[in-house]
Amino acid sequence: MFKNLLGTELSELRIALIFSYIGSFLLMAIGLIFALPSVFIEFTSDAPDFGTFAWILFAVGFLRLVFTYLYANGTKVLFYVLIALSILKFIEILAAIVGENVGFMVWYPILTGLVEVIFLINIFSKSAREENKSL
Repeated sequence: MFKNLLGTELSELRIALIFSYIGSFLLMAIGLIFALPSVFIEFTSDAPDFGTFAWILFAVGFLRLVFTYLYANGTKVLFYVLIALSILKFIEILAAIVGENVGFMVWYPILTGLVEVIFLINIFSKSAREENKSL
């Protein structure tokens, strides 16, 4: 897909980094959606306050964006930090959908989890691990 779009072949590690960027932007956007007042999201009176949790999501998304950028510039130890943040995102997905309505239980894991699955598939591939060693 990226070869046809960009005209050049991308390695699996670079594709994983692209999806890490996409995942970080999704985390920041979802954090801001829940943190800032909106007419699109209405909470019932018994709903918990998402203010602090939403800002934590935004901060983790921003940190992931910075860590992805630093890894792409040569900080090799962040390879494992990015993998840990992706696994943490799966745990967050499970915690977020507990006790929610069916609509949220469908769109949230698909939207955010699909990016993480593609990221992990590409970063755990043999060629991506070999490219990480050669950096």
